[in-house]
Amino acid sequence: DILDGNTISLCVRRAEFYDPATGLIDPAKEGVCSKLLCGSSPGDQISVAGPVGKTMLLPKNPNDDIIMVATGTGIAPFRGFMHRLFTEETVARHVFGGTAWLVLGVPTTGGLLYKDEFDAMQNSSRPGSLKIDYAISREMTNEIDGGKLYVQNVIAQNAREFFTRLDSGASCYFCGLKGMMPPILETLEKVAVENGLDWNAKLKEWKANHQWHVEVY
Repeated sequence: DILDGNTISLCVRRAEFYDPATGLIDPAKEGVCSKLLCGSSPGDQISVAGPVGKTMLLPKNPNDDIIMVATGTGIAPFRGFMHRLFTEETVARHVFGGTAWLVLGVPTTGGLLYKDEFDAMQNSSRPGSLKIDYAISREMTNEIDGGKLYVQNVIAQNAREFFTRLDSGASCYFCGLKGMMPPILETLEKVAVENGLDWNAKLKEWKANHQWHVEVY
């Protein structure tokens, strides 16, 4: 990716299966796609297809806020968003007038991808235009019950801001393992009820306004 708006980067984790009996990797059960990509050499030609769907598209209004919630390699599309808004020499970067808020969850600090890039973006971006919260579950504790800090806890700790931004037109995106969504939805429902809101109606409203985007796997 040369940051011209026309090239891409891939975020790939090799899928491997460890035999419980031997503790060794079983080569017969490697991930088909990740094996191909991770085993490729510079200069190799690889066929790709896409893009597919319209889930991960930035809002049309450049002044709208965006909220990005990711776990692990789910950071990939949001890195693309942030490149477009804060790094690339494109029109999108120069006209963006909102705030981009990233909530990224990983088990350990070693699992944080692209942190140096994100730090550089924060240092060079317009004040208040980029907010980043990390949820490093095995190393950080939440303010609610003192347990491990997950992305849903970050949302709960910033619930008023989360709801206010969405009610003001922000678009919210989720990407990562599908197991991330149930606790997030449970947390948001709890916050809504505590504040006298009808959660189902509120979520329906955001979806109808194309403010709610989920891409999990």
